[in-house]
Amino acid sequence: MKRLSADDYIQKLEKQNTDLELIIKEQQQEIDKIVNGRINDLEEVIKARDKFYLIIAHELRNPFNGILGLVELLINDFRSYTMEEIESFLKMLYRTSKITYELLISLSEWLNVKNDKMPFKPSRINISPILTEAINSAQLNAQKKKITIHNFINKDIVAYIDKHMIASVFRNLINNAIKFTDNNGTIEVTALAKNDFIEIVVKDNGIGLHEDALRKIFKQEAIHSTYGTAQEHGTGLGLLLCKEFIEIEGGKIWVESNLGQGSEFKFTLPCHK
Repeated sequence: MKRLSADDYIQKLEKQNTDLELIIKEQQQEIDKIVNGRINDLEEVIKARDKFYLIIAHELRNPFNGILGLVELLINDFRSYTMEEIESFLKMLYRTSKITYELLISLSEWLNVKNDKMPFKPSRINISPILTEAINSAQLNAQKKKITIHNFINKDIVAYIDKHMIASVFRNLINNAIKFTDNNGTIEVTALAKNDFIEIVVKDNGIGLHEDALRKIFKQEAIHSTYGTAQEHGTGLGLLLCKEFIEIEGGKIWVESNLGQGSEFKFTLPCHK
């Protein structure tokens, strides 16, 4: 075997070094690309989180300002008001306090999900009784607007779910339907078995959604002040919570709607483990 001269050996080493430098450069570029991508993703998450916190702070500030203002009026001039006026003030206080409480509950549940602190204990459960409880809890709001809610879910429909999470989903979707349905409206809840999943539909004949709202509805950017047909206050956080819970269950959620023609919120749940 012919031995390499010193010059040939040096040239060979230089070529190897050049090849290695090229490989290292390509790998470094790939690493930089991945790192920059991760940094951009993290920056987007931080921006979204900060926006979310600002929105929540704003949403909590408004009802508290209302509560404090009403209490101040009563404290300063309690004896100057009639019983009817005092009763009206108390009703406003109750409504505002209820809105704030519901927002705090939704926020607490959403943060628990995001921090992986929400317990997830699925089992084979009949869906219809869970829906009945949710309808009962929303009945007072429905009666105020003379809205009829129908539970058309067969009592034999069973899914593999966490009862607490699905109860929250039903409550949020039904209250959302009530909020955006006019007086004397109707809400119907149905379920249909499809392969290994149950597809549930919460249908209302309310005001519906425009195209831009449909695109954003289950995203953080959709969290903002909204008002129902009777000026009920909302933020969209409840729908975001529904999406989180349904995805944890292993299903998906979407909405079909036309402006002025009502909405159909649909989601799937697994039948088995």
